[in-house]
Amino acid sequence: MTRTSMISGIRPTGELHVGNYYGALKGLVEAQERYEARYFIADLHSLTTHPKPDQLRSYVIETARNYVAGGVDPQRCTLYVQSSLAAEICELHTYLSMVMPLGELMRVPTFKEKAKRHPDNINYGLVGYPVLMAADILLFKTERVMVGEDQLVHLEIARTIARRFNQLYGDVFPEAQPIIENAGRVPSLTGSGKMSKSDGAATYISLKDDGTAIGEKVRRTVSDPLRVYREEPGHPTVEGCNVFHLHSYFTGEAERETIAEQCRRAEIGCVACKGQLAANLNAVVEPFRLRHARLSEADAVDVLRIGRDKAREKAQSVIAEVRQAIGLLMV
Repeated sequence: MTRTSMISGIRPTGELHVGNYYGALKGLVEAQERYEARYFIADLHSLTTHPKPDQLRSYVIETARNYVAGGVDPQRCTLYVQSSLAAEICELHTYLSMVMPLGELMRVPTFKEKAKRHPDNINYGLVGYPVLMAADILLFKTERVMVGEDQLVHLEIARTIARRFNQLYGDVFPEAQPIIENAGRVPSLTGSGKMSKSDGAATYISLKDDGTAIGEKVRRTVSDPLRVYREEPGHPTVEGCNVFHLHSYFTGEAERETIAEQCRRAEIGCVACKGQLAANLNAVVEPFRLRHARLSEADAVDVLRIGRDKAREKAQSVIAEVRQAIGLLMV
């Protein structure tokens, strides 16, 4: 039976932390079991910020290693680099740009925000980002798109482009529906905001951290600010204690309830509570770390080549259909 098609773009980054796992990676691993899933590393999109060439290449390879180590299975999905289909994506992007008014693109909230923040880097790629995203989606006649809430406006533009194209040239593209990424915001170890690499390595748990590093980071994690002494009862709630908030992600319900009761009765101190959290975090991180160590750069490149070939067959078929619908002379 044919499964519903879905797609998701992955930013090329150097490493992942446990917040990335719960916010994106876990959802992709689950989705590959339910959908005809395609995942691409969005290196073309990243060019709007002009990354250094060597860094971009290494980040693409490392991203592939990270996601395969995290459970994305090339046998169950198609994992490829966006630029490996540049000929097909950029051709479709050209056709789609003809039906999208420039004025509407310049009113997109994300563009206006970035243009305000970086007035010296307002390039066409930034304006046309939603059209390129539409090409990523429509190239496979995708039915579902896994996106974060901040990307919903771009998906709606892709749906609008598909609708306008169909009105001009016939019923070619479906209007893809969103699958909202897991909205879990794993808190920073500082207790302020969510985990983010931009705040420094001490504020997050990397999926490459070993048990010692995890233990040290958790030991310094902000806990219950109202519990000054060990003999005082604690306040084990998501709002009252950052360590307990982290337990809500990495500790099973039964164990978490036991910890909460012991904390309220002052039967357990913050040091012991953090020790249990560190052990549970390591149980999540260690399997990833071991799988990542077994994957070489050559392995990652092989995976991406296989994904490119799988994706290209469908992409070229759709491009041929689009050319015919538009009326281009196919010689």
